[in-house]
Amino acid sequence: MIRPPAIDILAAYARARWLASRLTSRTAIEAWQARSLKHFLARRIPAVAAYEGQGSRRLEAYAPIDKAGMMAAFERYNILGLDAQAARKAWQDGTAPRGFAVGASTGTSGNRGFYVVSDAERHAWLGVILARGLPGFWRQRLRVAVMLSANSRLYDAANESGRLALRFFNLNDGLDRQASAVEAWRPDVVIAPPKVLRRLAERDSALAPRHVFSGAEVLDPADRRIIEARFGSPVREIYMATEGLFAVACPQGRLHLLEDHVAFEWETAPGSETLLAPVITDFTRRSQIMLRYRMNDLLDLDPAPCPCGSAFTVVRAVVGRMDDVFLLARPPGATDLPPVAVTPDVIRNAVIDAGPCINDFRVTQIAPDRVDLRLPRQSAAALPDAQRALSALFVRHGAQVEIDARAEALPVSDARKLRRVVRSCP
Repeated sequence: MIRPPAIDILAAYARARWLASRLTSRTAIEAWQARSLKHFLARRIPAVAAYEGQGSRRLEAYAPIDKAGMMAAFERYNILGLDAQAARKAWQDGTAPRGFAVGASTGTSGNRGFYVVSDAERHAWLGVILARGLPGFWRQRLRVAVMLSANSRLYDAANESGRLALRFFNLNDGLDRQASAVEAWRPDVVIAPPKVLRRLAERDSALAPRHVFSGAEVLDPADRRIIEARFGSPVREIYMATEGLFAVACPQGRLHLLEDHVAFEWETAPGSETLLAPVITDFTRRSQIMLRYRMNDLLDLDPAPCPCGSAFTVVRAVVGRMDDVFLLARPPGATDLPPVAVTPDVIRNAVIDAGPCINDFRVTQIAPDRVDLRLPRQSAAALPDAQRALSALFVRHGAQVEIDARAEALPVSDARKLRRVVRSCP
């Protein structure tokens, strides 16, 4: 007999709540992870070809893998044996095997990544989000609007819960058109990228969600201020990617890693002593094994305890991507040294701090010694200060860069992710 999805969702919700009540110290979290990893490495990973006969070794004994490596041999990392071409077709045609879903990334980095997830994992995913983000959801029926550029069967789990009514609003159909539809539906919860939340905040409407969640893009401080001022509640982030669900913000608005489901290792980002790139092992997944998988994201961790009392690590900010770290030319006479690395958060702060009227911008590295700076026309008066601030930043780091600066309209693509700091050259 097949169990109703609502049972699985509520079971995952209860389990996540129970774990949160038990894992109240770093010692408890690390002990739980050690036990979970031992079982995962012994029992789960040998189910896929990539790790057949390799179970029960120490975590450090397995070589890390990245997106390119996994996509090149995708069939070896999922229990269905789907290669990337078959996964693409299943995703495009909606023909995943019974009991499974196949999804894809947005392809922002130039090539799509795919994932395989079982129905049980979809339900568990929703249960964890509800436990962390909406712990009292079962007391009331909530209308949830999800505004993204790609739908997924992951979201179907919400409508299978029996307590949530979820509608997906496809940004490929145009943000303003979908914004009107969302406003007419009057949801209690809105989940959307920051650029969408900001557009909703700037529209003249009666939209008044009780809960606002941001995901899929970097949440810049300027966007956060505008959104929170309009809706009167904190914007809470959900850190999720093709590779899995990694963090959900607590009711205090601080983003906590899901360390009861994922083990995180850390690599230092070039050009920074504080930013870290995660290497993740999701010890709860069975359909697709994510073992020591290198993420492309840059995180700023916060060592301070959270007022909510949770011992799970706090992420101060997801600040950008590893491949958007600027690699800048050095002055003549120092060309034998490696390029100067400057991380997106430092660049973002230099521009925003240059003038109080700056609430949008684009900074793009277009060559080793050339950077393009654009501000919206309404911030044109601050353009010289922003250019000087960027120039001073690069000089302090030991780079020699020409900055092309101009004020112009900065259109935002409805469907593509907004990246304000981008490295577009090798």
